[in-house]
Amino acid sequence: MKIGLLFDSQSELMAAPEAQVNTHYHWREPEEVAAVTQSLTELGHTVDAIGTLESLLHRWQQQDLPDLVWNLSVGALSRNRTALAPALLEHLGIPYTGGDAATKSLTLNKDWLKPVLDWCGIATPPWRRFGLGESITALPPWPVSLLKPTCEGYSLGLQRFEAEAGLAVLQKQVQQLQSQFQTAVLCEPLIVGREITVGVVGNFEPSLLGAVETLTTSGQALQEQVLDLPAKRQGGFQKVNVSLADSGLQPLRSAALKLMNLLQPLDYATFDFRLGRGQAYLVDVNADATLHPLRSLAQIAQAQNLTYPHLIKLILMATCHRWNLSLTAS
Repeated sequence: MKIGLLFDSQSELMAAPEAQVNTHYHWREPEEVAAVTQSLTELGHTVDAIGTLESLLHRWQQQDLPDLVWNLSVGALSRNRTALAPALLEHLGIPYTGGDAATKSLTLNKDWLKPVLDWCGIATPPWRRFGLGESITALPPWPVSLLKPTCEGYSLGLQRFEAEAGLAVLQKQVQQLQSQFQTAVLCEPLIVGREITVGVVGNFEPSLLGAVETLTTSGQALQEQVLDLPAKRQGGFQKVNVSLADSGLQPLRSAALKLMNLLQPLDYATFDFRLGRGQAYLVDVNADATLHPLRSLAQIAQAQNLTYPHLIKLILMATCHRWNLSLTAS
């Protein structure tokens, strides 16, 4: 097939006048783009590095469209940013990888996702929502809270708040986040304990299901440590394989499979859990999970004795199955 690769580079996202790393850190790293390209090429396909949505529209005007788009487009500073590419591709009649616009919007907007998780009976930390312009008149009922923009990923804007700092500090932190991201802010308790990421590939019959735990540089569970943007950029954390067959991790497996069924099509996704207080809490659904060869999903595949090219092949097969495409489309 001729497969178009849709993605935002660092130079393209940071070219915007208002761009800052703290708000626009959604670009696809060159190593990820290169690894996906190489794997698809090795599978016998022709890869066209389209780049941005603007470039895709230019190709449409030139009537130079691929058989399939591998969608890595994310964008920045919009609650609709992850839904734009699948909505446009659907309108243009081009098959694509990953979730559709509805699924991308739901999973990006945490203030929409959390009530759905409650409805599904999937445990998620309790929360308060501070809307734009809302007056905050009381402290949250937790000693330590996490503040986060409602529609961001990669821990952008994630901040820790301790109740003993007082109401004025909370108001200031929330206002700063609202001003920076132009969105509501969620406040939820810090779940002290382990952090485990579950990876799934496939829609109707998931063909990859495994998990890795994030550990500190000294090999310990995260406990109170928070993976905010500075911590992630600094690196040094370890990812170790854990077995979902363990009785204490069965709820993670069940929740991931339930959501893959509810949210399909997804093709692939990762689910972040915190285990503490004798409970597993789902804290994030990554419908735009990175395919960087050194990140969680690739590490989960490796722990299942699957190479990176095999992971890409599994995703491509899941995509082609749902679109009823032949792997040798003209």
